[in-house]
Amino acid sequence: GSLKEIATVLKENGDVKVNIVGHTDADGDDKTNLDLSKRRAAAVKNMLISEFGIDESRMTTDGKGESQPVDKNDNAVGKANNRRVEFIKK
Repeated sequence: GSLKEIATVLKENGDVKVNIVGHTDADGDDKTNLDLSKRRAAAVKNMLISEFGIDESRMTTDGKGESQPVDKNDNAVGKANNRRVEFIKK
């Protein structure tokens, strides 16, 4: 649902470019989490390209690992909130 909404916005606004940033919870080591967050962002970008036809040149990706939590990592709900992808308009 959320990806479809993002795709709709991008289709309706052809000049908008975004940076897709992946995040993880604090489980695991820093290096693994950084890699996971980068792969998470890349997977979202690939989905927007393949499923919704968004031009690849309009999107960049990055990963922040566990470095920018939005919630505590001491319970399941907090961890789930930290496993996310953000879209930042460029």
